[in-house]
Amino acid sequence: MNFQVYIKRRGKWRELLRYVSQRNVAYVLETGHLDTSRSPLTVAVDFEETAPEALVLPPVGEENFDWYIMFADALGVKRLVMHPPPSLEQIAKLYDKAVGYGIEINWLYGEPPMSRIRDVEIVARNVKTTAARVVYDPVRARGTKEIYTTIVALSGFIKEIYLSNRRGERGPRLPPFDPIGRVNFVEILQALYLIQWEGKLTIRQAPQYFNELDLQLRIGAEVIETAKSIGVSKKVQKRVSAVIDELMS
Repeated sequence: MNFQVYIKRRGKWRELLRYVSQRNVAYVLETGHLDTSRSPLTVAVDFEETAPEALVLPPVGEENFDWYIMFADALGVKRLVMHPPPSLEQIAKLYDKAVGYGIEINWLYGEPPMSRIRDVEIVARNVKTTAARVVYDPVRARGTKEIYTTIVALSGFIKEIYLSNRRGERGPRLPPFDPIGRVNFVEILQALYLIQWEGKLTIRQAPQYFNELDLQLRIGAEVIETAKSIGVSKKVQKRVSAVIDELMS
């Protein structure tokens, strides 16, 4: 499991990018809507800093998808995170186009038509297994059980997990290990280690909390190292075991 940081291209994003680059941490960039009337090669020149590990795209129609693919290719980015289109046929079409450029697509899980575990399985079965890769955002879950069920059932499909927290249903994204957050990410990381999940852990917190980035990265690394050295808690073991039993039955 590798840590990276989520940056939105707005406001003081370049300042945040410099902050992350100084720490030699990979990042993903939410592009927002770009000017597709310009050449994607020309727009790519505006992004002179170190290329992101992935681009998070806004909802784009099929007519603009080729432009964003060429933009990613010009930056040397090999992974796109996208809102899933409404049909299996469109998912297959966009996937095939991206593969032609050697680019991987990960869909944002929790949005139609990939709102549920079985939706991901349908894409894998009817399109291709690699076309069903997703990015999971636990803070949007309705409870702890849903988080455990999702990460266990979709462990082979989840390529990236967002780490952020909230006090309630709304409000800014807090640092993931904030003690007042409603998601216990210490336990979630232990569960991911237990099921031997391999993927990207992306710290996605509101810009006003970026001064806590070092602390969040340190806590995350310590949780994983502790799991490696002394194992995970019995509570986490029981939760994972219960989910596996439920899924098997």
